[in-house]
Amino acid sequence: MKHRVLISNSTKRRPRTAPMREALEAMLDSEDQPPSEISILLTDADGIRRLNRGYRGIDHPTDVLSFPLGDGPEVSELQMLGDIAICLPVADKQAANNGIPLETELACLAVHGGLHLLGYDHRTEADRRAMNDKMNRIVASVGLIPAVAWSSNYSVRS
Repeated sequence: MKHRVLISNSTKRRPRTAPMREALEAMLDSEDQPPSEISILLTDADGIRRLNRGYRGIDHPTDVLSFPLGDGPEVSELQMLGDIAICLPVADKQAANNGIPLETELACLAVHGGLHLLGYDHRTEADRRAMNDKMNRIVASVGLIPAVAWSSNYSVRS
């Protein structure tokens, strides 16, 4: 096992998580990352809202948040990249709006959050397009068909 993706779920729903794990591993491989570890939390709207308020000062739910660990002493043979929190109800709604299965939306959000952990951002429209294109290519590489015009709840604001 080159990479480790740890997934915890604080909701009552139990969606398939294997596609999320596969997409993140494909992202790490495509970015030539050394053996790495990422933790994912699937949470509800209240949980993501608390995280968003506590860490970003924004008092509303969002779809995905990333928490990079930064540079620090290695605790194991794996490079700890950070944590990702995904709001399952928002992901469910976005999947329906985008006309894709929930497992595909979760993979898109996981890769989106993972790209943030690697330093990617979407402050400009060009950055957003590049990040979405990269995310769609990675998700497609593991056999999922993402929506061509995938859009995150957390997008570039004018």
